[in-house]
Amino acid sequence: MFLKPPNYRQDINGLRALAVLLTIGYHAFPEFISGGFVGVDIFFVISGFLITKIILENLETNTFNIIDFYSRRIRRIFPALFLLLIACYGFGWFAMYASEYKRLGEHIAAGAGFIQNLVLIQEIGYFEKSIDTKPLIHLWSLAIEEQFYLFWPLVIWALHKKNNLIIGVIIFLGSSFLLNIFTITSNPIMAFYSSLSRVWELIVGSLWACILLCKPELIKRLHINTLNFLSVIGLLLIVLATIFLDNKSKFPGWYALLPTVGALFLIIANERSSINQKFLSNSIMVWIGIISYPLYLWHWTLLSFGQVISASTLTSLYKVVLIIVSLGLAYLTHRYWENLLRYKGKKVTVLLVVLMGLIGYQGWSAYVRNGLDFRHKKILDIYGGRPAQTDEGCLIKFQKYDLNFCRLSKENKDLDTVLIGDSIAHNSYSGLEIKYGQLGKNLAMVGWPGQEPTIKESHEVNYAPVTSQRMNELITGLAQDQNIKTVFLTMRQPEINSLVKTQLKRTIEYFEKNGKQVIFIYPPPSLSFEPIGCIGMPPFRPILNAECVQKVQEIDPQYYMGRIELKKLVEALNIPSYDTYSQICNDSNCPLRIDGGLLYRNKAYLTVIGSEKVFSKFLE
Repeated sequence: MFLKPPNYRQDINGLRALAVLLTIGYHAFPEFISGGFVGVDIFFVISGFLITKIILENLETNTFNIIDFYSRRIRRIFPALFLLLIACYGFGWFAMYASEYKRLGEHIAAGAGFIQNLVLIQEIGYFEKSIDTKPLIHLWSLAIEEQFYLFWPLVIWALHKKNNLIIGVIIFLGSSFLLNIFTITSNPIMAFYSSLSRVWELIVGSLWACILLCKPELIKRLHINTLNFLSVIGLLLIVLATIFLDNKSKFPGWYALLPTVGALFLIIANERSSINQKFLSNSIMVWIGIISYPLYLWHWTLLSFGQVISASTLTSLYKVVLIIVSLGLAYLTHRYWENLLRYKGKKVTVLLVVLMGLIGYQGWSAYVRNGLDFRHKKILDIYGGRPAQTDEGCLIKFQKYDLNFCRLSKENKDLDTVLIGDSIAHNSYSGLEIKYGQLGKNLAMVGWPGQEPTIKESHEVNYAPVTSQRMNELITGLAQDQNIKTVFLTMRQPEINSLVKTQLKRTIEYFEKNGKQVIFIYPPPSLSFEPIGCIGMPPFRPILNAECVQKVQEIDPQYYMGRIELKKLVEALNIPSYDTYSQICNDSNCPLRIDGGLLYRNKAYLTVIGSEKVFSKFLE
């Protein structure tokens, strides 16, 4: 059995056009169409009405099939969405830095899984400025609709079977609306994105579909003047919402009644009313309504990528151009892609599910693999080089420790100097290698990422049975090696609490007890921006940070607090140290451009030539 579509209404497509045009207007020119975001609420009412009408008409004729219902939804929603997600993945590959691409990957996965609203609850409010550079943030509304489609057919089927249709729908509507009212003040982000607090807007449309089924004579009794009155009031409510609401309004809350009731009145008024007949059923509005779904998908993504590559300086002219392009893409998507797949059989449904799963997996892979940062590592290598992780000779010499990184400057010479640390040790090795090479000494760098070079005891809270034990064994082995004379310690600067200081003190004293000279290296400051911005990613990302300077006041205050505590400890133990900060920053700035390229290769790590420059004065 196939689900029968509801009777076609041109004015519904016109209402869709109104919804998408308001949304585009807000996204492109929020200063002029401050409340245009209510277009999404209009979409919600339309969706609730049409879906419930389809379900009820098929329940009445005993032709409702839940599998067929979901299959039709997949063939309606998935084609354009898949196209958008794969386009974002492809363009983002060439245009986004690793941190941006990591977030995009998460949103691709969330979009493919229709949980974008749940991800955004933990991430960002809809009215924050930084959403401009998130190309898939608009998929939150699609996620809410799909979550509604999952449970609503079963609810309608159960209520229809028990003949409690209207009362049951009103209970669901009221419960969701009250949750919206209660959470809008205490948790506005949750109120905005949560399906539980937004589903009432879809149910508003559903309620009218139920009334049409249970009381079909009602619409026939409505006089034409009544219908015209409803359409005028409905349009007026939407206009008021568009004009008077803005990003400071507590939305949805009570304000959401303006667009939802307005949309409901226009649906009730139907094509018999003058506004619906002459405005909403206009051929241009109907055409825009037909392509409104792909238009909604494309417009924001294009505007957002425009903001990304222009560093949020997209001009009004370019916005208009991108909107025109999105219209063209929406038409092509509908004409040659959606229509190709929408009316096919179940094999196409299965194919679409597989394709959506694949692009979702690719997005998740980009997220967990740090935004696939190898894409611009090669670019950065040209501007200073990236140190190797391991040397074969070093791995052989220290094979019993199963080290993650291991460097050795001279394979055929006794080892006399060792640098131990977490991954921050890479910042020191290249510079120290040159200095100690000039002295004819052999230097090794050993360690594991995320593991401080300190002795931890099993009763301490930060002791990990495997990782802490192997670091303890490495320190013991190096301390007992009679050839080693000097040990460098360095690490990423954590919160320097009493436990960390105790463990660092214990480690230094243990090395000194075994006759080693210990030198502590203070880590360089982490940047507040990615240095890739200083050189760009041609052709899509020009150089936007030409100055390439880290402001001292913009460095994380925790870094300075940690430095103070570390200096107190180092001075109390009376051991030599080397301060990388003073080699990088002056009183106000930290210039990152140096001869040959850049000082840093990402926020926390120096380039090879950066390390060499920072340690150029080490033995002076």
